[in-house]
Amino acid sequence: MTHENELLETAFAQQIGEHYRRASNELLHAYQRNKEAARHHESGAFKAALHHAKLSKHHAFNAHEHLKEVLLIIEKMNDMGAALPVRSVPSSSALLQ
Repeated sequence: MTHENELLETAFAQQIGEHYRRASNELLHAYQRNKEAARHHESGAFKAALHHAKLSKHHAFNAHEHLKEVLLIIEKMNDMGAALPVRSVPSSSALLQ
């Protein structure tokens, strides 16, 4: 059974990684569209600014959905008793030095 658990944990980790990748891509697109909306707004092209603002909102929503999926996967892992691989993260005081 432990081998099956390892396979499931690996599959979950891959799914989580894919959702994080997609969320970061969506957030990048949202940022780019937002910058484009600001440029159009400054030049007085308000219809174009609104269009880009709507696209930015759409991309941000998609990113949010991917992050919600990550949380659902983590809940499934916790329900199964699977342990998330934890890496050593330096404390904030170590980062300041």
